Amino acid sequence: MMHTVTRSLLSILTVVGLGFSTITPLYAHETREGVSDAYNLTVGHRSEPVFAREPAQFDLIIRDLDGNPYEPSEVDLSVKVLYLKEDAFDAKVLKAKKLRGDLQRDRSSPNRFNIWYMPTRAGAYGFRIKGTIDGVVIKERFVCGGGSLADSGFGCVTNIQKFPGRW
Repeated sequence: MMHTVTRSLLSILTVVGLGFSTITPLYAHETREGVSDAYNLTVGHRSEPVFAREPAQFDLIIRDLDGNPYEPSEVDLSVKVLYLKEDAFDAKVLKAKKLRGDLQRDRSSPNRFNIWYMPTRAGAYGFRIKGTIDGVVIKERFVCGGGSLADSGFGCVTNIQKFPGRW
């Protein structure tokens, strides 16, 4: 009897495990395929959710056209953060600022690049990327939330809940 219960439990756990293994993980980034006919670029925030008045990181992942990690030898990109009227791709830009400094290559993923910034208020944000990757010209705009051109994208900046109110 105990042996049958153990086998049944193992069978159930196997089915559940297989079910979870086929679920596509949520990815808080937007991927554009075939950028400049050379790369698949994935853009978003390094970690989400992003809150106003908390440090955040712009995140760029570069893959070749087959979806394999691409380790560029030269990345010369400037990133502008856009504060938008709404989370629509063609929304009016209320403020824009070029991020100072260079994109930093991630130590553990040589096809991933980040740069820190501090969003000062909640709302719709976007990124304008200009420059070159291994000599290929890149000029793209990415927008949070409903402004994504893909099926999924990165989240807009929100206010964090205050507790227990004013300090």
